[in-house]
Amino acid sequence: MLNSLGKCLVLALACACSSLAVAGEITCLPDNQRVATLNDAIECKTLNSVNLHSPAQIDALYDDLGDAWVKEGELTSAGSNDLFTITADSWGIDVEGHWYISGAFWQTYGRAVITMHVGQGGGNPDAFAWLITPGTLAGDFSYQRVAGSGGGLSNLFLFGSGKPVSVDPHEVSESSIAFLLLIGLCSLVISRRRSSV
Repeated sequence: MLNSLGKCLVLALACACSSLAVAGEITCLPDNQRVATLNDAIECKTLNSVNLHSPAQIDALYDDLGDAWVKEGELTSAGSNDLFTITADSWGIDVEGHWYISGAFWQTYGRAVITMHVGQGGGNPDAFAWLITPGTLAGDFSYQRVAGSGGGLSNLFLFGSGKPVSVDPHEVSESSIAFLLLIGLCSLVISRRRSSV
């Protein structure tokens, strides 16, 4: 019985880990001089010699749906501004932190972009822009200068556009359904073994 229980626990843990891996962690390219990673994102675009701080710049990058972008948060250090919050272990050339979007954001917009500017000169890229997975409220980010000079973290901005996302709090993801199914099957195997003993 313990052998079956152990196998079920290993399978349940593997399912839990695979459901966590579904989140889209994206490291922007090129990443040979400055490396920036953010999750949960769909896509990242980079630019050189620019600070992505205006809705018009985001329109130029992500205008495929024709909706105007609106700036909803501007941070030059860890803290909160409007619908956007950042926590970080530092603010310079080697940074790890967390980002948070207020739930009210998704009641107004259907798409989100988080941008990062790391200073110009001495390396590339200078600016990063991640298209965030719709409905996501939080994630991690990191930034590291691996070559060149300059490039200290300058700011992070949050932009929104499009019609609101309807997030059903009772909706269960496919990975969660698979996890629950596996737990049920493991329980069935264990109960059958107990009744046959």
